Amino acid sequence: MKRNRLVQPSKQSNIFSDTASHLVKYRFISGLVVLALIVFLVTGFVSTDVQNTAPESQIIDLPGLSAAEQHQNHLIPVSQERRQTQTLASLTNTPPVITEFDITNSDSLSEGEINEIEALDQELDTDSSVVNSEPEFDWQEIVVKSGDNLSLIFPRVGLTAKDVYLVTRLDKKAIGPLLNLMPGQTIHFGTSIQEDGVTSLERLKVILSPIATFYIRKVDEAYQAETITREVDLLQKQVTGTIESSLFEAGLTAGLTDKVVMGMAYIFGWDIDFALDLRKGDHFKLIYNEVYLDGNKIDDGDILAAEFTNRNKTFRAIRFTEAKDSGRYYSPKGDSMRKTFNRTPVPLSRISSRFNPNRKHPVLKTNRPHRGVDYAAKTGTPILATGDGKVDFVGRKGGYGRTVILSHGGKYTTLFAHMSRYKKGIRPGKRVKQGQTIGYIGSSGLATGPHLHYEFRVNGVHRNPLTVKLPKAEPLPKKYRADFNIQAAPLIAQLDTLVNTAIAQGE
Repeated sequence: MKRNRLVQPSKQSNIFSDTASHLVKYRFISGLVVLALIVFLVTGFVSTDVQNTAPESQIIDLPGLSAAEQHQNHLIPVSQERRQTQTLASLTNTPPVITEFDITNSDSLSEGEINEIEALDQELDTDSSVVNSEPEFDWQEIVVKSGDNLSLIFPRVGLTAKDVYLVTRLDKKAIGPLLNLMPGQTIHFGTSIQEDGVTSLERLKVILSPIATFYIRKVDEAYQAETITREVDLLQKQVTGTIESSLFEAGLTAGLTDKVVMGMAYIFGWDIDFALDLRKGDHFKLIYNEVYLDGNKIDDGDILAAEFTNRNKTFRAIRFTEAKDSGRYYSPKGDSMRKTFNRTPVPLSRISSRFNPNRKHPVLKTNRPHRGVDYAAKTGTPILATGDGKVDFVGRKGGYGRTVILSHGGKYTTLFAHMSRYKKGIRPGKRVKQGQTIGYIGSSGLATGPHLHYEFRVNGVHRNPLTVKLPKAEPLPKKYRADFNIQAAPLIAQLDTLVNTAIAQGE
């Protein structure tokens, strides 16, 4: 055969021998080993190159997936990740967004290590959510009704007398808002059910105003109370106005609220009788604060400085706060604007009957002295205490109807009659402050219409409230004069500018 001619005759017999068979096997195995070694080395170099050039495990912002779903897939192999990136880019025509990086290298970790890291990561996420979030409670809202108290309100949400007792044991000043609830207020209760099925008070909240909220929290089986006040922005505003018919109408025309008009009447009420002394052409200037929260006006603040010209006589007042004081008003010279008594218990009203010893009674039609002054106003108008004092009498008193009598240091007494109702909390022995509301105008007793009958007595003798000489309050203490002058100077300068502006406009 042709094939056999290529082989030496002497070696033909060796091809099929046992020795020849072993040599062929050895050569074949050696070749496989060498080939495997070459493949291993080449694969190692490629893997090392990929690890050195590719970013470590990344999280891709995948459209349509939530952050939690992306987080669960944060160990996507690099090659698979690149294929996803290319696919997303081709579908959306926008580059993928890389939101965060994982410091672990998925290609160099075992499956067990990866599982441990994922478990630890989930545990950390769970702990963080517990720390940063408020525990969930069963929240209920209770609207306070007339006659309600805590003993009646707490059972409505499943609480007991014990809870009322634990809460009321707190400092009385701290829980003052809770002890002085008014009808219409809303109490928010946060409760939980204990293992024994008992309802436990965990949180309590009462919104007092847009900036103040009262809280009670349960901490380590005890309660803590506090009132949190949000920070507000104060915007200073300047206003001028001229009297045409009444102070109230002039204030509305100037854009003032009832609160600011009442504040101005209170400041100058010792020197000007707004029910008797006003004249057309009288004018005023005001500098006051407006209170803003989150860019929206929520209230009017304090009047900082004011000027009122009545019958060509000008009065000025500057607000100054002494130590531990809520702020009082003084003239530029430091004299107190406040007198021991205010002339008018109802600033925005009109005099319907004056002090007259020989007046004929409008109901009885007989000559009967009128030993006071009547102020006509609509029913429900607040009546203010004209001086600091103590309540001597509250109740019905013959033709006076509903009456309150105040005593002021033993020498002076004031009487307020024909009320429609008393201010809540006004009772014999209670101390009242000047300007505090003690009742509301009505027509109880012998009255032809809603008005206040006001009497002023000195050592038991009736005096005309409109003309009796009233003692002044103490001036600003000398130790505060330097601070007062520094604070008053720019406000007085602003009032001067407003005066000049008004004159220029008048010309």
